[in-house]
Amino acid sequence: MKGANMSNEYFPLQAAVMSEEALGDYIASNYFSKNTTIKCRLFWRSIHDVYRVISGDSIYYYKMYKQGFRRYTEIKSEIDILNHLIMSDIEVVRPIAQKDGTYIGKFKTVFGERYGVLYASVGRCGFGEVEETSQLNNSLGAYIASVHKALDGIDVDIDRWELNTKLFIDDSMAEIKRFSEIHSFDTEFLSDVAKRVKFKLSTLSTGKPEYGLCHGGIGPENIRFDENNQPILFDFDFCGNVWRAYDIGYAYPFRLGYDSKKFEMRERRKNDFLDGYSKIRTMSSCEIDSLPVFGLFRRIFNMGTLYVSILHNTWGDSLTIQQINGDIENIKKWLALNPVI
Repeated sequence: MKGANMSNEYFPLQAAVMSEEALGDYIASNYFSKNTTIKCRLFWRSIHDVYRVISGDSIYYYKMYKQGFRRYTEIKSEIDILNHLIMSDIEVVRPIAQKDGTYIGKFKTVFGERYGVLYASVGRCGFGEVEETSQLNNSLGAYIASVHKALDGIDVDIDRWELNTKLFIDDSMAEIKRFSEIHSFDTEFLSDVAKRVKFKLSTLSTGKPEYGLCHGGIGPENIRFDENNQPILFDFDFCGNVWRAYDIGYAYPFRLGYDSKKFEMRERRKNDFLDGYSKIRTMSSCEIDSLPVFGLFRRIFNMGTLYVSILHNTWGDSLTIQQINGDIENIKKWLALNPVI
């Protein structure tokens, strides 16, 4: 087989899942006191594998990072960012240290070394379990602005990626075009959208505070709320340097549908959010105008880099094709009602 390592008796694998039982033993030994009973179950498979860990009344989540996707130094920087925010009195997901004081577990597998981190469960409920009010979105805006402001003050070396047009547009479009040789997509339409998005973003500043460290994936799936309905962010895996407007804008375009009433609802949400955000940092009119563009920016990245390149081993071609076709149609519907580029 071309490209396959057949040097031993085992047939090559393309993907693997860590044993729940063995991982549970590791977690019990390295995080908890002797004779503590825990339960460890695979909870979620996506880019990374997430295991739910239960010890008495406490719940944790162990993130097993995809082999080769994140370097050790990148994961360490993610932990440093979280600890910096916590020290800045900003509530975010808390990484849990092992007994030896380190945060990152190392696992030797047939695929090479993999890394894992234990995180505490946060909040009392998810975004979809609370009533979305003007006050809620206002509080969320102030919270995100506080995160951005605090990240500008981090004083340790950070190894995180640049969420720029090369990664999100150029590299992702190359993956889409490569995959289109297997299944035909409307790549002409996507190429035109990509070109227009790049032009729009070329007018934005790449200096602080407009550009800097961001969460990178702010959306309902990564936000929880405490008992006082105050937001808490988790899953900083996409944290990197990017326009701050991206952290706000990517969540808006596709979350509420495509009819005019949903657009009115989206505008109210945006205005309430920005009212809260501006109490901490005022955005320029250019930044605000760019917000809708970042939905397209992220969607192209999702199609090319996430669906085709990273999640193929989890999804297979069938779901990848469905997702790309669905996203293309959604972009067409959205631009028909909201021609932002």
